[in-house]
Amino acid sequence: MKRAERALLRGLLRRLVLVGVTVTVLATTTDWIAAHLVAPLFSYSGFTHVVAPWPARLVVVALTIGVAMCLPATIRRASHVVLWTIFVVCVAPAMLMSPSTGYLSIGTALALSATIGASFAVVGASFAVCGASAARSVPTSDGPERDVIRLGARSVDRGALTWTVCAAYSALTYAVMTATVGVHVRFLALDDIYDVRAAYTADVGSGGTLGYLLTGQAYVVNPLLLARGIARRRPALVVLASAGQFLLYSSTGFKAVLFSFVAVLGVALLFRGRAQRASLSFLVAPIAIMIVSAVADALQGGITWTSVFTRRFMLTPGLLTSVYVQFFSDNPVAGYGYSFLRTWVDYPYDLPPPKRIAAFLVPGSNGYANANLFADGFANLGWVGIPVAAAALFVWLRFLDRAAAGLPLRVAAMTVVMPSIMLSNTSVFTAMLSHGLLVGTVILAIAPRSGWDGQPVPPSSERRRSASPSRRDRQSSR
Repeated sequence: MKRAERALLRGLLRRLVLVGVTVTVLATTTDWIAAHLVAPLFSYSGFTHVVAPWPARLVVVALTIGVAMCLPATIRRASHVVLWTIFVVCVAPAMLMSPSTGYLSIGTALALSATIGASFAVVGASFAVCGASAARSVPTSDGPERDVIRLGARSVDRGALTWTVCAAYSALTYAVMTATVGVHVRFLALDDIYDVRAAYTADVGSGGTLGYLLTGQAYVVNPLLLARGIARRRPALVVLASAGQFLLYSSTGFKAVLFSFVAVLGVALLFRGRAQRASLSFLVAPIAIMIVSAVADALQGGITWTSVFTRRFMLTPGLLTSVYVQFFSDNPVAGYGYSFLRTWVDYPYDLPPPKRIAAFLVPGSNGYANANLFADGFANLGWVGIPVAAAALFVWLRFLDRAAAGLPLRVAAMTVVMPSIMLSNTSVFTAMLSHGLLVGTVILAIAPRSGWDGQPVPPSSERRRSASPSRRDRQSSR
């Protein structure tokens, strides 16, 4: 065996050991918190936990390790950030918790973990091995022309276009919020957000114009402003983004808005001064969050932090995946008859799937039990819906890498991390319009390529001059 091959083998074995140990710790921590902290206090909402047989637990841990090994070992592009984010908040919880939720037989639980794992592993491996072509196929330049968009004979300055779009989007968002729920400046304790959220729902419902605008503002526009302020060392932009998030949180009571700022700042620190990052950081992060939340709750004698961060963003997606599989295995699938196929598909229920599952968990409930992209796929197409959801994710990631080509990784990561996390709460198709996937992709596509992380910003006159073809060029083209 050649020296290079031995080095490659040693590196692979070292990564396998590190990933295996970290996933095992993640599985143990998740199971302990679910059994001792969450299930006893949230059983009224359908949260259950049973002691799974050790062979089943060993199998799901091994499957989860295998999926993690298929993902990119080094994070170099926006798609890698999305893949690892979805893995830690959606895929790993769904796989690891399936035997212990109590909603599935052991055989069905293992089949669910294997199907989700195989579907997601194919997507992850495609970007780890050959996904680089998605970014390399987009030509980028090193000169001022990087910051212009060619539209035939005309050119548009990327910076002017991006900040105009962001300003218009922000003005519309805050105007609609002022006209509906109002703008409230108040410091909300975590225990008070439920009353504010109930008042918001009573005013505007679960969606509406504000619902579509708010997520794009909180998950994409404000994080991009924050990224620009950090990169250019402009405190005014950092304050503006922070104030915007605070107004959205205090006016609506959305826990995800509060969490978004923590997630975006965490990503900013993670990729500080780096063009790439080892993926192990993404595996360690959820363990740290769960442990710190549990310790904080133990010190103050409550369950607040574990409920907001661990239960809401990691354990609930894992539990609801099993619940969706149980319900739609015994009842007709939805076939997207409540959504974009309603014209052709006869929907068999009087409520959309999230409300139907909420009523299944707690009879008489009027809440929403939103599930992740794979649970949603199962709800609509059964077992085949899981690889269909993975295929939809693959298509979007290809577009995302093209849109983010030429941008620093930190900027792209700060812009896509929250839309990625929200895929633990909805399908890819819904997230496109109502959770910032489409807004984020478009803004990354038009965003200026210079002016980040100490890069100079070429004068606008130089950008226009470099982008405009000379008279000789125009004559020769004729």
